[in-house]
Amino acid sequence: MIHTAPTGAKFLHQDNRKGLIPLLLEDLMAQRDQHKAGMKTAKDDQDDNALQFHDSMQYAVKILMNSFYGVFASGFYRFTHRDLGSSITAWARHNIKAIIASLEEEDHSVVYSDTDSIFVRSPVGEDAISVLKEDSTEAEIENWNNAKQSMITFGLDIAQRFSKDSAVLEFEKGLSVFFSHGAKKRYVGQVVWPSEEMLIRGYETQRTDTFSYLRDTMKQMFNFALADEGEELVQYALSRVQAVKNKQVDASELVLSKSCKGKLNKDGSIDFTKHYANPDSMAQVRIARALIKKGLGFTPGMKVAYIVSDASNRPMNVEPWLESEVNGGISGYDEIFYAERTAAAIGRITEAFGWSAKELVAGNRQTSLFSF
Repeated sequence: MIHTAPTGAKFLHQDNRKGLIPLLLEDLMAQRDQHKAGMKTAKDDQDDNALQFHDSMQYAVKILMNSFYGVFASGFYRFTHRDLGSSITAWARHNIKAIIASLEEEDHSVVYSDTDSIFVRSPVGEDAISVLKEDSTEAEIENWNNAKQSMITFGLDIAQRFSKDSAVLEFEKGLSVFFSHGAKKRYVGQVVWPSEEMLIRGYETQRTDTFSYLRDTMKQMFNFALADEGEELVQYALSRVQAVKNKQVDASELVLSKSCKGKLNKDGSIDFTKHYANPDSMAQVRIARALIKKGLGFTPGMKVAYIVSDASNRPMNVEPWLESEVNGGISGYDEIFYAERTAAAIGRITEAFGWSAKELVAGNRQTSLFSF
């Protein structure tokens, strides 16, 4: 018996012979089910330590299972083949598209989908409250709790209906609010089940090469977006861009950091040419060299911190940020660079409310005959 993937690749069906990989994955799936059952028991027993343990273990098993795809799709694995990786993603897309088609036939709105996940609008009433505030009344709290329970019931039902032997649809998270400006893998939402947390994917809050001022700005903007406070969001965005443009932000909030590679020679010198085709064009290399020149410690692979002092030059001027020195030992920062960098990131959010990155930097919005 032959099993044919959507790509056309053919595989021997497990009815003929079950391979080693399916056996390993089945064992891992069974382990994850055990830990998820342990989570339920721990939650019923109000055992926070056991709940945290089983939650961490089930997530670790999930990551391990997902790593099988990475191995099959890579070129270094001994038993890899292009058809393996492409068939896995093809089946995922096939299953997701089939689920979306079925849900839409039932008039359920799919607000976002990816290769292996979907976000479906819960069929709660139009009067359902999505955000609780400090001054919410008892009636509003009851309304919110009812909507939450309705969402949980709906999610569990959808997961059970569309799960089968070859594909398991898991109800992973329940969100009260979801926001995306339309780009793939960029969204934010307020998770209310099974825990309460803010879910952020793809935005600069997760990047390691950004600066704290921008991370803090985006997190606050997400709070406004999820609370459906668009006007407050725009005003906050404008104030943050203008503050850095007017040099009202402390330089310590604008520090960038990047890892710098290099080869340590026998004489103690560092050779950067082994890792960078043009080392002088790399900000982190120039910072590493500045640290070495000052007699400060540098080890290949470490992260170096710096401030952009003048972005008008090519390459732009950067200075090492030294925590032990007053004002980090820098002469100043390029306010236009940081204002534009901040606006470019948060402009992806404000565009949904009619404000572009360029308008954030300018501090006003251009009007035309077609604006009315």
